[in-house]
Amino acid sequence: METLRTGLMFIALVAFLTAFGFGVMSTTTSRWYVDERNTDTTLDEPRNIVNRGLWQWCDYDGVCFEIPDEEYLDAVRAFSILSLIIALVSLGLSLMAVNEDGTKLKLVAALFFFVTALFQLIAMGVYTKEIRDMASFDEQYWGYSFRLGWAAVFLYGASGLIFLVVATFLAGSPTKVRYGHVNRT
Repeated sequence: METLRTGLMFIALVAFLTAFGFGVMSTTTSRWYVDERNTDTTLDEPRNIVNRGLWQWCDYDGVCFEIPDEEYLDAVRAFSILSLIIALVSLGLSLMAVNEDGTKLKLVAALFFFVTALFQLIAMGVYTKEIRDMASFDEQYWGYSFRLGWAAVFLYGASGLIFLVVATFLAGSPTKVRYGHVNRT
């Protein structure tokens, strides 16, 4: 049982660290949305826009321009950054929980994993909705930064689920959580 618990916690931590890396790359890179057709010179934005991130537009020549503040982008940026901050707290809790036999710290770590996933989910959902409303997707598509953001959501959630299973069903102490009740033996 101890080997199973240790193995699952290791898998959860690897998935979580991968999700964190994906979240950092997603938040900091400019390949959320790619447009291969924009050569209209009447637009206010720079010409020949190839890709767009949370912070800047980049054209075919690799020249990047800061994106003016837009409300939905501010929300996406805020929730992305908050998810990374909460992820760091989650990582600290999970590392402390690895060496503990009790369930409380593992449950708290799982809760923080889920909160991290929720914040990343909100950021991704807002961006998806806003771009879907604006774009035609004839010659446009989601970039790798966008895909990494969604992968982070699912990996954060999977990590939280694994920690929850370890805390509730594979608890190694006399305190076991069963059917919503804590039984002390």
